[in-house]
Amino acid sequence: MILKESELDDEDIIYHILGKPYKDPGKLLTATGSSMFFIREATDLEGTPLPLKREDMKGIFQRYENGLFFYLNKSNYRNGVLITYDSIKEIRLSKNIEERKSDASIFLRMIFVVSSIPILGSPFKVFRYINRESELIIETDFMKTRLTTSLSSFESIRKYFSSLDSADRFEVVE
Repeated sequence: MILKESELDDEDIIYHILGKPYKDPGKLLTATGSSMFFIREATDLEGTPLPLKREDMKGIFQRYENGLFFYLNKSNYRNGVLITYDSIKEIRLSKNIEERKSDASIFLRMIFVVSSIPILGSPFKVFRYINRESELIIETDFMKTRLTTSLSSFESIRKYFSSLDSADRFEVVE
């Protein structure tokens, strides 16, 4: 269920579907939130974009007794998605490491000529770009999302999702 901004603070709606916020038995304080994710894709099962997708929108999961509240934010625009554990078909976490080399543009070649003069500095080197992300794909009865975050969050994400009631549908691809 997708919540409008006006419904985000309505505990009656959230508690009716997800129950109360999760609390670890025997612990005074419980961290219920996940890492911050960038939303790369959010579609219904037929591939139609959901009405919550905005450019560079971010999201965080909040754990509840019966599911997850996916809270989305972009500047002053907010949305929420209620995901019950029963509706989750698959959660897949993977490391996404992409390496690219770039050739010098005309401008950079001019810099190379100037920097190759011994007094002005060292010769130009080819740039190397390495993108390291954790990618999380969640498929439910009503949507499919592809989310990314820093690779440094990989272990905390693994720990967070493997402790959920839907852990049997959680797969880690390394």
